[in-house]
Amino acid sequence: MNRKWSSLLLLLVLSVTDAYLLAHPNLIGKIGVLVYKHHYIRNFPRALLTVMIVVGVSLAVCELVYRFTQKKTAIFSYLILTGIAVFWFMYVFVTFSSFSYRITGKAFIYGAHLLPVILTGLNLRYLFKRILVKEPVNNTLTEGKNGPEAL
Repeated sequence: MNRKWSSLLLLLVLSVTDAYLLAHPNLIGKIGVLVYKHHYIRNFPRALLTVMIVVGVSLAVCELVYRFTQKKTAIFSYLILTGIAVFWFMYVFVTFSSFSYRITGKAFIYGAHLLPVILTGLNLRYLFKRILVKEPVNNTLTEGKNGPEAL
């Protein structure tokens, strides 16, 4: 199995795990989901669809940036996306540290933390992939120059 398929399989397993965790809060968490109208995670199919949409859109954005932008622009874009995912993780961490969310059940809390971690890992993977790939050198621009000017 090549790397691309194994990475997609890992992403699929993590997404299904996250959806399962989000869809199974304890009784207090279920009441909170109803009260705060979180219909998108009320049951497993809805939670799976929500997680798959978020991860799929993020994967599509990362792939489009990787294929259609220059190296510096792609690196900057991945840094911004990673920063957003890390900020989202910190927001979830602070939110779920409060008393009202702390009693919703460990599975639900872990599921809430897992989605930003998945997105951070995805963005960092593309960032390192883009940093490590070598750009082709345009020889027409450096033909007549010698020494350090040719670089």
